[in-house]
Amino acid sequence: MKFMRSVAAVGALVAAVGAQATVVGSLGGGFGSFLSLSAASALVGAGGTLGGSFATISNGTIYSSDQPFADIPAGLVFESKFLSAGPGPNNAEPSTLHINGSGTPYISFLWGSPDMYNQLTVVSTHVGGGPADTQTFSTASLGLPSDGNQSFSAYVRFQGVGGSLITDLIYNNNPAINAFETANYSITPAPEPETYALMLAGLGMMGFIVRRRRS
Repeated sequence: MKFMRSVAAVGALVAAVGAQATVVGSLGGGFGSFLSLSAASALVGAGGTLGGSFATISNGTIYSSDQPFADIPAGLVFESKFLSAGPGPNNAEPSTLHINGSGTPYISFLWGSPDMYNQLTVVSTHVGGGPADTQTFSTASLGLPSDGNQSFSAYVRFQGVGGSLITDLIYNNNPAINAFETANYSITPAPEPETYALMLAGLGMMGFIVRRRRS
């Protein structure tokens, strides 16, 4: 009986953490197969699809070459296509990438020439229901340089915790004087050493609680 109460206590703790679930953003990502960016038409702001039916894009546009206001993110860009939000006269912002279905627990992309004007809003919902959660990320909050260096790009990743599913990525610039460029989208996370370390630590803590209860 004491063992069952201990397990129930740990389960309640996990549930409490899950009830406050949100999205964690950090540097890293770029693993697995990249999804295709395909423009619905050549018109700026016409939108398109990401990875077929995986997501839809409104505003912004998809380019395959440098523009006067937006450069291809530095490094190897899958299919030479990138999404740009602003500031061209027909390149409307904010650009919203809406993930079809219930959402995804993980997504990463290559952030090109990050600068202080870029703003990323991540919208998520909990798998168990409840109101949507909105978080805004900047270059500073993710540890990216913010000088707009057009020869620099970095991968960023966003992970739903406690059952959160990411439903929207919203790209904006404040003020709207620079473009927000992204490419190389992936929804395949890579297992990392710290993940296994956290799992082992959690199992060890549960074992410690059980032994203490028995004594």
